[in-house]
Amino acid sequence: MRTFTLLLIAFAMTFSAQAQKQCGTEAYQERIRQEFPLSLMKQGIPVSQTVAGGTTPTAPGLSQVIIIPVVVHVLYNNESNNLSEAVINRQIEILNRDFNLAGDDASKIPSAFSPRAGVANIRFQLAKVDPDGRATTGINRKKSSREFWGNDDKIKDPASGGVKPWDSRSYLNIWVGNLVPGLLGYSSAPGGPAHLDGVVIRTNVFGGGSGSFSMGRTTVHEVGHWLNLKHLWGDGECGSDGVDDTPQQRRYNQGCPSFPKLNTTCGDGNSAGEMFMNFMDFTDDACMLMFSNGQISRMRETFAAGGIRESIRFSRALGEPWNNGVTTTPAANGTASTQISVSVYPNPASSNITFSSKGANLAGTRYTLYTLDGRRVQEGMLSNEQTSLNVSSLRPGLYFVKLSGVDQALRFVRQ
Repeated sequence: MRTFTLLLIAFAMTFSAQAQKQCGTEAYQERIRQEFPLSLMKQGIPVSQTVAGGTTPTAPGLSQVIIIPVVVHVLYNNESNNLSEAVINRQIEILNRDFNLAGDDASKIPSAFSPRAGVANIRFQLAKVDPDGRATTGINRKKSSREFWGNDDKIKDPASGGVKPWDSRSYLNIWVGNLVPGLLGYSSAPGGPAHLDGVVIRTNVFGGGSGSFSMGRTTVHEVGHWLNLKHLWGDGECGSDGVDDTPQQRRYNQGCPSFPKLNTTCGDGNSAGEMFMNFMDFTDDACMLMFSNGQISRMRETFAAGGIRESIRFSRALGEPWNNGVTTTPAANGTASTQISVSVYPNPASSNITFSSKGANLAGTRYTLYTLDGRRVQEGMLSNEQTSLNVSSLRPGLYFVKLSGVDQALRFVRQ
């Protein structure tokens, strides 16, 4: 009985907090910084400054469309939480609408801020190819006996009933589940641990719903975090979000404030007041309308050469599947096929990789190494069953290996 009473008290406190806070990202990212102090998660500075050599790479030109492959992991304990494909597609449409200032309500942006509202030229699309090269809908479903998920990342852990992320270098992972009351979502930051990278959203606000958060904009807010945006108040009273064209504000806003809401506390002298209609505030979905041009520059910088999310631009997740699940090679007389398995190790590798096969000798097999964007960077002939290749001259990143006569795509990471 005592345990049940304590649970009721905890839930009551959480429900009370719901009206005050909708996003769990601030607390989550602080915990990750404590647990993984060597991560590159430095949201207070432009991510390009984490590049070796201290250079500042140039982000892709604004006219260049950046397409982000998405995988949605749906975790449900009953069919009412097993979101339909239509709801998932609607959320993708909402992301594309709001990141590109294409909503009908964009006309509601106050004239004082409308020149600062920008089009990100970032698009989202459900993946067509999974990390193993097989065809996919971009929707990954799992039934779990777990009733609630918190911001402790158990939703990402198979040992806890969750689902591990697909390769975060090639996909935006979105987990959707029944979160504890008061928690609508949370997000990792660029440069955090790869096995935790992605966005977590509460089931009844993904793709729309009812009430204050009915327009799918919780996901827009959290994906903004995933692309290196902070809350407008910098997660501290009169703090900084690292963006020049968003006015400083004392703290978060709720509901739908009346414009202008003047800031008389932080002393930034902005006569237009606070930009409470920005997606990175805590206002109701109906009052979230825009990203600023400065925020867009900050997001797109993550895709620059050397930027933390550069590899997304070269993902093969939206191409053609290359793995049909059959791995064969012609027999010596050319009349039969033999089932074989080929692996590459170590992975990741810094200098050499080794091919190992079971079921066939790879001597005389031609190999070709490709980059993520399909460029051929190395090729040659294998000389025996276990062959090592020097890859130290390759730029760090993800590579694919195609072996002639083998219906299997291999991947390795040059670290």
